[in-house]
Amino acid sequence: MNGKSMLLVVCLFYISYLQSQVLGQDKAGFSSIVQPSSTFNLDLSDKVATLNYYEEARLRDFKQDKSQSNEECNLRSTTENEYITKLRTAWDLQDKAYRKLGLLYGGELKGSSSDGVSLLVKDEQVMTGSSISLLAGLRWYKRVYNFKDLGRYAKATYWKNTLGSADEKALIADIEKEVQKLADAQIITASKKDELLLFRSVKSREDKLESINSKIKSVLDEQGFITSFNDKTKLGALVMNLEKLIDDISNYEEDEKKYEALKKLARSSSNDVEINKMLDKMNENLKSFQTAIDAEDIKALKLSLEASNTKWSTNKEKLDKAREAASYNVYKFNTRAGSYSSEALIASYRKYKEFLEDKSKIASEEETENLRLNTYSIQRNLLYIRAGFTNNAFKYDLTNDSTSIDDRFVDKNIQGYRLELGYTRQFKRYNFLGFNFSLGRTSNVEQLTTTTYKFEKTDTTVVPNIKTATEMKALSGVFDTFIKYGLSFDYGYLIPFHKRNLPEDQIKSNKLLLNVNPFVRHNFYSKTETLKPNTSAGLGLYSFNKENGSIAGGLFIQADDIFNVNREEAVNFTKQISVGVIFKVAIKSFNPAAK
Repeated sequence: MNGKSMLLVVCLFYISYLQSQVLGQDKAGFSSIVQPSSTFNLDLSDKVATLNYYEEARLRDFKQDKSQSNEECNLRSTTENEYITKLRTAWDLQDKAYRKLGLLYGGELKGSSSDGVSLLVKDEQVMTGSSISLLAGLRWYKRVYNFKDLGRYAKATYWKNTLGSADEKALIADIEKEVQKLADAQIITASKKDELLLFRSVKSREDKLESINSKIKSVLDEQGFITSFNDKTKLGALVMNLEKLIDDISNYEEDEKKYEALKKLARSSSNDVEINKMLDKMNENLKSFQTAIDAEDIKALKLSLEASNTKWSTNKEKLDKAREAASYNVYKFNTRAGSYSSEALIASYRKYKEFLEDKSKIASEEETENLRLNTYSIQRNLLYIRAGFTNNAFKYDLTNDSTSIDDRFVDKNIQGYRLELGYTRQFKRYNFLGFNFSLGRTSNVEQLTTTTYKFEKTDTTVVPNIKTATEMKALSGVFDTFIKYGLSFDYGYLIPFHKRNLPEDQIKSNKLLLNVNPFVRHNFYSKTETLKPNTSAGLGLYSFNKENGSIAGGLFIQADDIFNVNREEAVNFTKQISVGVIFKVAIKSFNPAAK
């Protein structure tokens, strides 16, 4: 490779503004799959260098998507079947409505040489083994929804997000009823009631479970309950003490009546004894009463009772008030205590928790994420025309038996053209199809035979004679020019080096993919008698990198004229195969999973 060739290769590496890429190529450096990015490909075996440049332009929304989102369908559905119906309607609308339309333009430079990478440009003329072409095309996008998995997606996301079934609503209603009982009995405040029902606004199943568990713990610990009712043991003891005090008050009144009756009887020794006994009993009653009213829970009622034998009428009034207050408090406490049941609320929480934990209704996190990522894919289509010029210059052997180099060999310079109509489709994210029809004026230079010639000359004017030799290479055979028609098919499938159900951020961080690229070429001709219609096929394996400025490569195998129509002697398939090694620089790549 000479200095100018090296300079050209260096320049190609630094054209950083170019934005195109084809996924693979045959040994002529051709592919019918065109994508908007940029690469420099070098076929080290067939010595073909290809630089592609294709760029999207004026891409705009063709129709607006005004249907409900998946999340809106979920929120507005009360049953799973209703959710499926809403999803199908929304997907139908989105499938038809979501469109983008734009243009794609660009070009391609290609050079080849039997001795290495050729100069593509010299003295502003297209040179030997070189071609240049321009492309313009119409590019449009559409969403393609995965209706096959709609049922699985609906089931997974419906139960995972807002749930909303009739069964769930009944369980929530039971919880609401028990919470309302606490609020009516003034066991909890309004803010505590809202806290106990906060789980209703939580969307995801996992967050709901976490919220329910915290509510169960809150009720068990009576966190946020009104202080007077926190200790149910004290509440029961207070009720019992008040009831006993009411009974004692009645007994005290009876003793007082007996004492008054004894005082009215005629005085006698036996009567005095009874009176003293009654006084002693009344004093003991007063002491017991004092002890009772000094108890912490009774003192808290602030009844202002006095234990004194000299103030019976005052005590009687206060005791009557105590009876009324005690009766009221017993009624009040009994009413509140009877309506309060934390066990019932906890039981209703636990039933709802069991409902949420029913794994038969819930898809795994892995499956749900995979279904979400594959709800739809973007189908990208490109219809394009490409036109270009070719040039082949070579030395040709006239086979005229002349011993003069000038008479035996001529330099041929064959210009041709090529016109193409092609179509590329990307579907299901990692699949690519390419079809191409071409016609052009070209020659059979590739079918000619390369021969090395040696010319010797003897100088007899000196003794001893001096022999000089000149070696040169030239092509020989029947040379022909004609119109060539081509049908090309390419398929590219990108295999990610990661699990397909990874979260989207992890998928984006994985840059490397394997490109499997089978291709078929069928050629037929007019105005020629040297070539018959023939078919070639091949398979390429290339690394593909989504990152700009990445260096990658791969190889391909190709079998030419697989039916032996243009061979004098048929050869088996294995002898038809040639292997090519590709070196690739992705100056600017593209992301096949972009939406």
